[in-house]
Amino acid sequence: MYQYHLQAAKVVDHHLHVNNKRRADETEAENQEQYLTHYEPLLIEKWALRLLKANKSRTIISTEPIARMDVEDAVCEICCDPGTREEHTEQGNSPTTDMYQCSVCNRTYHWSCLKQLQFYKEEDRINIDAQSDWSCPACHDLSLDEKEARSHASQHELLKVTWRPTWEPKELLQSWASFWQMIQIYEAKQIAPPLDEGLDNLERQGFRTSIIHSRWKST
Repeated sequence: MYQYHLQAAKVVDHHLHVNNKRRADETEAENQEQYLTHYEPLLIEKWALRLLKANKSRTIISTEPIARMDVEDAVCEICCDPGTREEHTEQGNSPTTDMYQCSVCNRTYHWSCLKQLQFYKEEDRINIDAQSDWSCPACHDLSLDEKEARSHASQHELLKVTWRPTWEPKELLQSWASFWQMIQIYEAKQIAPPLDEGLDNLERQGFRTSIIHSRWKST
């Protein structure tokens, strides 16, 4: 859940959580650095909502229906990774197109994941690239009526979930990229406080410019 789905939006505070409970083999209670973290909305299928509600460590603020075709940063249905699985092109830094979207259910799949599950072979890719309306393995053999029903269902099966901010332990930054990035932004702001635009350079250094100006005043 941390690695791909739940993305940190910002970190707004930091504290040291004192754990007063300790195991029998511990001589001291372990303290934990924590960051108050806000999250990006999480997109889930409706059936998964009951599983999220069972997670008592998080509180859902709101849920909003969203059509699958309106999801801009879709993830692979097989591996749940939104990123490219292929090398970058030789011409530049743009990733190759290795995410295929089903024209029926609007789900997306990595080409490498489809091959790994033996749905396709590498030589099939040329024909698939030439198709304007590719159907995923789950939709390929459906009748026209079944495809229409499945396409309609895809417009009503996702929810956008918003979360209440929570205190997250610093240890997660090793496995949670967006959390690490937000900590870097937060800590940079703490190191460099904003300058007072009403002061000139000398005043920021602690000089009283009114005295300096009076000494330099010409007679």
